[in-house]
Amino acid sequence: MNDRELENLFARLDDAPNVDAKERALTAALQAFDAVQHEKNSANASQGFAAASRLTSERPSFGRKIMQRLTTRNSTQRWLYSGMASAAVLVLGVFVALQLPQYSGVEVPTEVASVVRMTDLAVPAERRIDTMVRGVGSDAVREKKAEIAENASVAQLSADESEVDMPAAVAAAAAPAALQRSFALEQGIVFANRLGGIAADAIAPPGYQDVGRDKFETAAANPIKRTSEEPVSTFSIDVDTASYSFARRQLNAGALPQKAAVRLEEMVNYFPYDYPLPPDTSQPFSTNVTVLDSPWKAGNKLVHIGIQGYEVTGAQPRANIVFLLDVSGSMDSPDKLPLVKQSVSLLLDRLQPQDTVAIVVYAGAAGTVLEPTQVKDKQKILAALNRLQAGGATAGGKGIQLAYQLAESQFIEDGVNRIVLATDGDFNVGIYDTEELKGFVERKRESGVFLSVLGFGQGNYHDALMQTLAQNGNGVAAYIDTLGEAQKVLVDEATSALFPIAKDVKIQVEFNPATVSEYRLLGYETRMLAEEDFNSDTVDAGDIGAGHSVTAIYEITPAGSDSGAFAGSRYAEAPVSAGKSDEYGYLKLRYKLPQESKSRLISQPIGMHTQATPDMLREAQFATAVAGFAQLLEGGKYLAGWGFADALELAQANRGDDPYGYRAEFIQLIRKAQVAGAM
Repeated sequence: MNDRELENLFARLDDAPNVDAKERALTAALQAFDAVQHEKNSANASQGFAAASRLTSERPSFGRKIMQRLTTRNSTQRWLYSGMASAAVLVLGVFVALQLPQYSGVEVPTEVASVVRMTDLAVPAERRIDTMVRGVGSDAVREKKAEIAENASVAQLSADESEVDMPAAVAAAAAPAALQRSFALEQGIVFANRLGGIAADAIAPPGYQDVGRDKFETAAANPIKRTSEEPVSTFSIDVDTASYSFARRQLNAGALPQKAAVRLEEMVNYFPYDYPLPPDTSQPFSTNVTVLDSPWKAGNKLVHIGIQGYEVTGAQPRANIVFLLDVSGSMDSPDKLPLVKQSVSLLLDRLQPQDTVAIVVYAGAAGTVLEPTQVKDKQKILAALNRLQAGGATAGGKGIQLAYQLAESQFIEDGVNRIVLATDGDFNVGIYDTEELKGFVERKRESGVFLSVLGFGQGNYHDALMQTLAQNGNGVAAYIDTLGEAQKVLVDEATSALFPIAKDVKIQVEFNPATVSEYRLLGYETRMLAEEDFNSDTVDAGDIGAGHSVTAIYEITPAGSDSGAFAGSRYAEAPVSAGKSDEYGYLKLRYKLPQESKSRLISQPIGMHTQATPDMLREAQFATAVAGFAQLLEGGKYLAGWGFADALELAQANRGDDPYGYRAEFIQLIRKAQVAGAM
C-alpha cells in the first residue's frame, strides 16, 4: 500500500457510514498485512514467544512512514495522522484476529504498534496487563505477564512522541493467540465502527462476548449449614436488578453470562410479585411466608419470604434530583451516552412540574451543565442533555463531589433528595479508589442525599464499584441495556427507585434444630451480616422504595429426612423442640423509617403446616424457577441434575398475570440459555 492509497483510506474517516466501508477497510488491511508478512518472511523471522521474535524497530514498512508524519513538529499534522493511523492499524488488528490459526501469533512491527492510542491513559501499565489477562482463564497466560511487559517495553516511545508509556497493542502482540484475538477484536470493533459506520456484529463472530475489561467480584455461593451449629442467618435486603439485565444482554447476544455476573437475589427481585399490600402506612411493608417442596432435591423444602412495600397514593413528595452523567471517552457508544440521554428524558415525564433537576458531567474535569431547574422548563433541560458529547478521561470522583454540593444546596425537607449516576463504571481519575469512594458516599448519605447508580454498556463495565456506591449511598443499582429497561426502571417503577419508604432493612431467621437439620440461603452472598449486626442501628443495610417487592428463599432439610448433605453424627444428641415442634423457624425483620434513626421490629413464626393461597403458591413457584435458573448460570452446584428444561417448565406453569411481559421474556431467555449452553 503506497502513501496515496493510505491517504485515500484516511480521507474516509469523516464520511457518513456506508455499506461498502467494511469491505474497503478489510481489503486495505489485507494488503497491508500481506506487505508486512512479506517483509517478515524475507527476514526469516520467527513467531510466538521465542526470543528471536522480539519486536524491534529494524523493519522498513509503511508504518515507518506513518511514524515520520506522527513525529513531525507540526502539531496539527501530528494529531490528524495519529487518529488516522490508529484507525487503520486497528482495522488491521481485527482482520488478523479473525484469520486462520496460523496468523494468530503474528508479530506487530514496533512502528505500527506504537501509533495505537490507549482509550484509558490514566491506568498504570501493570493494571493494563492485569486487565488484559484477566478472564482468559489460563494459568499459563497469567504466567506470561512478566514476559509481556518485557517484550512491550522494547517499543516505548519518548514523552514528546507519544503519551503512551506501553502501547497495549505491543503487549497484545507478545501474548498468546487467544489474548491477541480478544484484544484485536475489542479495539478493532471500536475503531472500525468509527472508520466506516460498521456495526460491531458485522465484525464479531456469533456469540462473541467482550468480557476482558468488564469487572465483577466473584462471591462463592452460600454453603449448606448445620442448624445445630449455626441456627441463625442474618442478611441485608437487596432490591438491585443490574445482574438480571446484564445477563439478559449476554443471552440475547447468544452467550452465557460470566458466572461472576450472576447474583441470584437480583435475578429473583427483577420481577414484581403479587404479594398482599400492607393494610396501612403505619407499617411500610407486609411480610409473607410460603413453604413448598424443593423442585431439585426430593425431601428438601423451600422457605419463601416475600416483602411488599406500600404504594404511594395522592400527591408525591417534592423531588430534588441531580443527574451525574459520565461523558468520558469510554461512553462513546450507541448503548452508552445516547441511551443515557433517552433514559433521562423518560424520567422527566414521571417528575412533577415543581421538582428540580440539575445535570453534572465528568470527563477529565467535572462541571455543571444545568443549574437546578424546575421540570416545568423541560425544553431547557432537554437542550442541555442534547448538547452532551463523549470524550476525555474519567474524573468520576470529582463529579460525585460536585453533584453532592448541588443536591445539598437545593435540599428539600421531607422530600426526595437523590443523585442519579449514569455511567459504565469506569472511575479512573480523581477519587477512583473503591474504599475511598465508599467512605465518601457513606459520609454523605447522612446528609439525607441518597445515590442511585444506572449502569450502561459492555466491555468496560465496572460492576463492583457501582454496587459499592449504590449500597453505601442508600440507593439502587440497575443496568440499562435497552430503552425498554429504561422504561421499566425510570417510568414503570419510578416511585420504587426514587421514593424510599424504609431504610436499613435486615432479615434474620432462627431455624429450629428440632425440625430443621440443614439450611442454605439462596443468594445474598454480598449482603450477609453478622448475627449481632441485626440489633445494631449503626449497621447499614438495604432500603425499600414505594411499591417495591423483595424476595428471599431458603432451602431447608427437615429433621429426619435423608436428603441432607451431611452424614448423621454418632455422638450428637437429638435436639429438643422445647414446645415449638410445629415451627421450622422464626422470622424477624428490622427497619427504620426514612427520617428516623431508631429501628423497628417485625416478627412471625415460620409454621410447618401453614396453607398458602393459590396466588402466593404461584408467585413462590415462579420465583423458584428464576432462582433455579440463576443457579444453573452459576454452575448448578446444588441442583442435582435439574436443568434448563425443568426451569422452563416451572416458569411456564406459573407465569400468572404478566402485564408488562417480563415473565414471558424470561421464558425466552431460558430457551436462549439452552441453546448457548449446548454450543
